Amino acid sequence: MGALALATLFLSVHEWYWGQIQHWPKGHDLESLDVWADQRARVAELSEEDVIILGSSRAHFNINIHRWDSLTGRRPLQLAYPGSSPLHPIEDIIEKTDFRGTLVIGVAPGLFYTVAGTWPANRGKALVDRYYNRTYAQRFNQWVYDFIDPHFHYLNQEISYESLIDYLPIPNRDSINDPDLWPPMVRMDAYRNIRMIPIMENDTAHQRKQKKIWFNPNPKNRAADTIDAIMNHYQQLFQQFKDRGGKVAFVNGPVTGYYLKHQPVLWPREDYWDRLLNECGCPGYHYLDHPETSIMEPPEWSHLNRRDADRFTEILVEHLREDKLISDAL
Repeated sequence: MGALALATLFLSVHEWYWGQIQHWPKGHDLESLDVWADQRARVAELSEEDVIILGSSRAHFNINIHRWDSLTGRRPLQLAYPGSSPLHPIEDIIEKTDFRGTLVIGVAPGLFYTVAGTWPANRGKALVDRYYNRTYAQRFNQWVYDFIDPHFHYLNQEISYESLIDYLPIPNRDSINDPDLWPPMVRMDAYRNIRMIPIMENDTAHQRKQKKIWFNPNPKNRAADTIDAIMNHYQQLFQQFKDRGGKVAFVNGPVTGYYLKHQPVLWPREDYWDRLLNECGCPGYHYLDHPETSIMEPPEWSHLNRRDADRFTEILVEHLREDKLISDAL
C-alpha cells in the first residue's frame, strides 16, 4: 500500500511539473510504427479526391494537414516518416491498394534516392511490415495506448525518468564518448500531424544541439552509382499509378545552413530533381522556385517552424489547385 501511495505521489508531481512547461504539450510517439499502421489502414476508405503524403521528416513536419483541411475541406493522410525513404510505402500504396487519388511526395535527396536494403529504405520497410504483420495483441495494445498516451506526460519517451537521467550533464570518461542526444523538436497528434515546439523555434542553444547532430564533416551522396536504377523503378511505379487514374506531385522543402551548402553540390538539381520530374512525368514544387518559400529559414536548418509550416502548406495547396491535382470538398 505504501509503495502504491509513493508511486502515485511521484507520478502526480511528475505530471504536474511537466504540465506547467508549455513547450512539453502532450502528444503521440513520433516514431511509433503502430500509429503509422493505424493511419495506413485508412487508405481503403479514401476516394479519388483524397491525398496521401509520403516522404521523410520534411514532408512530415512542413505540411500541416489540419491547415490543409481548413483550406480544402479534406484532411490528407499523413504517411511520411522521419529518417526514412518512401520507397517501400510508395510500392505498397501503388501495388497493393486501389487508391486513385493524389500522392504528394516529399523529396529529401539523401533519403529519397535510395534503393532497397539501405537503412533509409529499411526504415520505410519496417512501417509496411508492421502494418501487415502486427498481431491482434499489438493492435489491442495500441488501441488501449491511444486512450492514455495523449493524457499523461510520463508516457512521453523524451521525459521518462530513464531519458531524464540520460540528459544529466555528466562528462564523458576517458573510455566513454556517448553520442549526442536528440533534443525535443516537435509534437505529433493522433492523425500524425506535426507541430514544432516553442523551445526549438526560439531557443538558439536548443537549436545548436540539433545542428550539431545534423552536421556531418564528410557528407556523401550514396546514390550516385544506383541513380539510374532508382529513377527507372520510380518511373515504372508512377506510370502504373497514373494508368489507373492516380496523380503524383513532388515537394522539395526549404533548407538552410549545412543542407543549403551541401545539397546542391551532392545532388545537383539537373541530375536529380529535374530528372525525377522529367522521367516520371509529374509536377514538382521546389522551394527555391517561389519567392516566399525561398526565404523561409528552418530554425535547425531542415524543418519549418509553425508559422512557416502553415504558410508552406497554404502555398502548396494553391499550386496543387492551380495544376488541378486536388479539388475542394463540396
